[in-house]
Amino acid sequence: MSHAAQIPEDQKYYCLYSGGKDSTAAASVLAKSGRLLACVTLKRGIAAPDWHPFIENSCADQRWPLEIYETPADYDALVRKYGFPGPGLHGLFMNYLKGRAIRKFKKAHPTAILASGVRTDESARRFRHTKEWSLFEGVRVWAPIWKWTTEQTWAYFNEKGFVRSPAYAILCISGDCLCGAFAGPLERGMIATAYPVLDSRIKKLEADRQAAAEASFS
Repeated sequence: MSHAAQIPEDQKYYCLYSGGKDSTAAASVLAKSGRLLACVTLKRGIAAPDWHPFIENSCADQRWPLEIYETPADYDALVRKYGFPGPGLHGLFMNYLKGRAIRKFKKAHPTAILASGVRTDESARRFRHTKEWSLFEGVRVWAPIWKWTTEQTWAYFNEKGFVRSPAYAILCISGDCLCGAFAGPLERGMIATAYPVLDSRIKKLEADRQAAAEASFS
C-alpha cells in the first residue's frame, strides 16, 4: 500500500529543515500553498557553531514556526566506540543521530506527516534511493520537490531571495551535520580553518581513537 494512499490534497506537513537550499525550497513551497505546519530541525550533536542561530533567524524572517528535536545520543561517545563514520557506518550513525531525534518528533506528533527536501538530482546515491514517499522511524515522509533539478532548486532559492547559511560559503553544505559520513577530502581542513573550537574537539576524538588502538596492541 502506498504511503500516499488516502492523503487529502490539503494535507498539512511538518518540514524537515536544515537551512540548505533543498529544505528551504521544500518549506517555502509548502508555506506558499498554506500547507506548512512548522519547520522541524534536528540537532544531531555535531554541527557548525553558526548553524543553529542561522536556522532560528531564517525561520523568524520567514515567519515559519520552528520545532527543534535533539538526539539523546552522544556523537563523541559513538566515535570513541565505533570510530568516525565513513560511508560504511552511515546507517548506524544516522539511526543514532537522526533516527532518535525523529522518534522525539513522533512522540510529540504521533499522526503527523513530515516533508523533506530530498531530490533524485542531488547525487548518484540520492538518484538510486530517493522516492516521493518513504517511511522513517514509523513516520511518513513526502518529498515535494523530489523531481526538481539542482538548477531549478537554485533558481527558486535565489528568486525568492533566500540566504545561504554561513557554513555553505566555507563547506558548500548547510552545516547541520558534520559527522563526516560523506565528507569530502577538503572538509576537514576547512573545518580547522573556519571553526577552530570544533576542530579541537575532533582532534581530541582522533587522539582518543589512536590511544585506544595503541592500548589494544600493548
